[in-house]
Formats: sequence, C-alpha cells, structure tokens
Amino acid sequence: MTEKKNICITINSLGPGGAEKQSLLLAKALKHDHNIVLVILNAQPVYQPRLVFIENEEIQHIYLSNNPIKKVVGFTKFLKKRKIDVIFSFLPKDSVLSAICGKVAKTPYIFGGIRNSHLERVKFFTLKLINNHLLNYTIANNYAAYSSSIDFGFKDKVFVIPNGIEIRPIPKKENLNKNLITIISLGRLVDQKDYETAIRSIAHLRRILDKKYSIKYKIVGQGAGKESIVDSIKKHDVMQEVELITNATGIYDLLDSSDIYLCTSKFEGISNSIMEAMNSGLPIVATDAGDNSRLVLDGKNGLITKIGAYKEIAKHLVSLSESPELRDRMGNLSYDHLRDNFSYEAFQKKYLSLIENIHSFKIQNGNIGSIKNEEV
Repeated sequence: MTEKKNICITINSLGPGGAEKQSLLLAKALKHDHNIVLVILNAQPVYQPRLVFIENEEIQHIYLSNNPIKKVVGFTKFLKKRKIDVIFSFLPKDSVLSAICGKVAKTPYIFGGIRNSHLERVKFFTLKLINNHLLNYTIANNYAAYSSSIDFGFKDKVFVIPNGIEIRPIPKKENLNKNLITIISLGRLVDQKDYETAIRSIAHLRRILDKKYSIKYKIVGQGAGKESIVDSIKKHDVMQEVELITNATGIYDLLDSSDIYLCTSKFEGISNSIMEAMNSGLPIVATDAGDNSRLVLDGKNGLITKIGAYKEIAKHLVSLSESPELRDRMGNLSYDHLRDNFSYEAFQKKYLSLIENIHSFKIQNGNIGSIKNEEV
C-alpha cells in the first residue's frame, strides 16, 4: 500500500471547460488513497454542475484571493502549511503559479499541464520556460501536444496521460430507420472549432442527400464566436437545418437523441466532446486534428477527414445518414473503444501508479513506466 501523500490539484476556475472537468475527476480518482485538496484560482466563472460534483463527491477545496500578490503569497503559505507533496496543474495559468509557488515552498513534485497542440506563442514559451527550469514534469493529455512541446524545445520531462470519462450504460437506439437524421457538435463557439466548415458541410449535405432524408444539425456551446456562427448559418441558407443551442443543460439527453457526431476542429488536444459522443454510442465524423484519430479509428467507429474538407465531410455524413446499419455498428464500436481505452478506471489507475512510482518512473516517447519498465 502506497503511503498517503498530501496532494494539491489546481485549476483556474470551475468553468464549463474540459480541463475543469478533468481536474475534478482526478480529485475523485485520488481522494480515497491520498489527502486531496482542490485549489481554485478564481471564483468566477462557475458552471453549476461543477459545484454539484464537488458537493456530491465531498471534495475538499479552497479559493485563492483575487488579488495577484495575495494569491501568490496565500498559495505559497498553503503549500507549506499543508506540507503538500505533489501538485498537479492543468492549464498554463495555474501551471505557472504552481511552478513559482511550489518552488518557493519546496514542494517535492510539481506537475504542470499542457492540453493543446496549438497555443499562443507567449503561452508556449512560458510553459517551455517553467518545464525546463521549475517543474519536475509536464503532463500532456494528448500525443499531439506532447509532440508539439518537444518540437518547441521542452526538455524531455513531458509525458501523456489521456483524459478519462465515467462510462455510462450505452443508450438503446430506437427507430434507426427514421427519415430525420440529427447531427450534433459540442464545443466552445470559437474559431478553433471551425463551425464555418461544419455549416458549409451541412449546406452541401442538403444538396446531395437522398430526398427521403431530412437533416437537423445542432451546435451546442457558448463563446465569443456566436455572432459569426449565426452569420454563417444565414450566409449558407441553412436556417431550417441548423440550430444553435447556447443554454443546454442535459448534454447526454441531446447526444442520446442524435444520430451522428461531427467535429470540424482545426486543432485539438484530446476531445472531451468526442468522448462524450462515444459514451452515447454515436458514430463520429471528425477532422484529423490533435488526437482525434486516436479516438476515431477511421472506418471502424467513425470517419476521419482532412481539416476544412467540407465536401469530404458531407460525403461521410451522407454514408451514415443513408445507412442505419452503419450508424449502429460504428456507434457500438465507439462505445467499446471508449470503454476499453479511456475509462475513468484506466485514468485512475494511471495516476495512482504514477504516484506510487513517483521516485522511479521513466519516460520514453511520451509514455511512462516504472523502473521495471512496466507500463503505467
């Protein structure tokens, strides 16, 4: 039995993003074996389901001061007082804070985080600086980010632990032979997600799809790009086909009532939204961005396209729309692939094993193992 360690998990806020969700999942995964405190840098924004999760899982948590100086001083004092052994951080801001305060507090192990293969140059440079000089290690949640960091000059202290997800019972798909095909995308309304390409693909799909099928495309998310998406919907004359949902509450209800998941991102890490779609047993059409091809095995549980290739995307959507059998087969394989490789249990095992072997693990090509070369 590994000796209990005092572990701090940091996150910028309790917002709706994937990193925030993964920080809470990690707290849950470790709390029975170690002493866990979640440290939240900013009181806003707050996504209510995050608070519900914290309450239900009884996760100990604190908020830092809004004042930058008090934030640094308070966090450093906290690390010393609690005798924190390990810090896990997820995003650039909290990784930088953890690197500085952890070093001052002489915290034995400080892990930063990198979650995207494309970052603003100043962020990438800052993460490189702290990885090379202050952090013990950096954890990437995807191999695209790992490769980008090494190419950018990060010392070989970076390794990958993919996101995890709690597997739910696969929903039963009924009335597969229906005439209305529902396609869905989840994600922030930002340029990275390239909803312009998604909307163009829907417009093209409408032109080439068999007339016995009609389509509904739901874009679900929030973000600064809302107005440009609305303009794009009007420009491509798909007001009847495309619905923009910015106040969704039951994400799985929306996924369970859909037939196909669409991701048109220009770049990604490992997509929580695709994982949620797989958890609903959906076939996926996705661009070859980030680690999408590790989630979507081309021709098995979905179809991979080039970035921006709206005609190719539409072609794949036609194939899935016209074949309920193909949708059903690929959807079941999506669920199986997620369960076998990205479950909460696999995520938990990797982190617990990392902590158990924290003095002796080795890194090879972005993967970690114990000193005995056993896979973590």
